[in-house]
This record gives sequence, structure tokens and C-alpha cells, in this order.
Amino acid sequence: MRKIFYLIVILFIPLLALILRAEEAPPSLAAAVQDYVENKGVREHATFRYALTDLDDGLSDAIVLLSGHEWCGSGGCTMLVFHGTKEGFTFLSGSTITSAPIRVLPEKAHGWRTLIVFSKGKGDVLMRFDGRRYPLNPSMQPKATAGQVSAAKVVMDAITSR
Repeated sequence: MRKIFYLIVILFIPLLALILRAEEAPPSLAAAVQDYVENKGVREHATFRYALTDLDDGLSDAIVLLSGHEWCGSGGCTMLVFHGTKEGFTFLSGSTITSAPIRVLPEKAHGWRTLIVFSKGKGDVLMRFDGRRYPLNPSMQPKATAGQVSAAKVVMDAITSR
């Protein structure tokens, strides 16, 4: 039995390394996230999960969920939205106490798609762009209806590894 276990481990580790490398963030996104983190006074390397999706204009934008003690608390973590450009990514908006799953609705507000995020104690809430940014605090936003949740596309689920 031990030999089978070791054989599985030996075969699985290179596969896992390949999967993790394939899911690394695009260099321009990693640089934009690191710039954001450093501008907030944190010198450690940022760890995060991300989803690339078009929120406004046909180019991929990035939804980032930071992790670590600087960015997460009992209510959730900091979510960042970066606008995708031909040159890379620029910071658009940040929200606190956000948890996955994160969904994107077809509906738009001020030209940007509405997000649905999980807010501890409240459930799935709507995050509508106000012309400048997405809301800072999801727990203060209206609950999403069952119809809105089912119409939305999950871009980051609770078990996404990247």
C-alpha cells in the first residue's frame, strides 16, 4: 500500500507543478497587484486569486481577491478590480470584506457589469459600478435575487486555486 502511495505522490507532484505554473497571473497583472500592495505600505509579496473577464469594453479586466493577514479578516478579504488595457492592467476599484463566489451579471451600471459577491452574514450581494468605482463595503449592498444569481456567470468560486 505504501508503494502505491509513493508512486501516486511521485507522479502527482510534477503534474501539480505544471498546473500551478499554468495558472500564474499574467505578468502585467502581477505587477499591477504588487504596485497596489506596495502603495498601501505592504512590502511583502502579494498572494491572490484572480479571474479575467470582460466587464466593460471587450478587453479582459481582472477581478483579484487578495489573501493573507494584511488583506483578510473574519468578514472576508480585499477584492480589487483592474481595468484591462492593451498595455496591461490599471487599478479601478477596491472593496473590503469580500468572499467568493464572485459572479458577473450581464446587467451593466454606468457601462460596467454588475458583480455579485458573497458577504458574510448577508449572502450574495449586488456590486454595481457607480461611474467611478464598485462599492467599498459589500455588506452595505442589496441582496441579489435568486434570478440574478442564476443569470450570473461564476468567475471565481470558493474552491478556485488561482
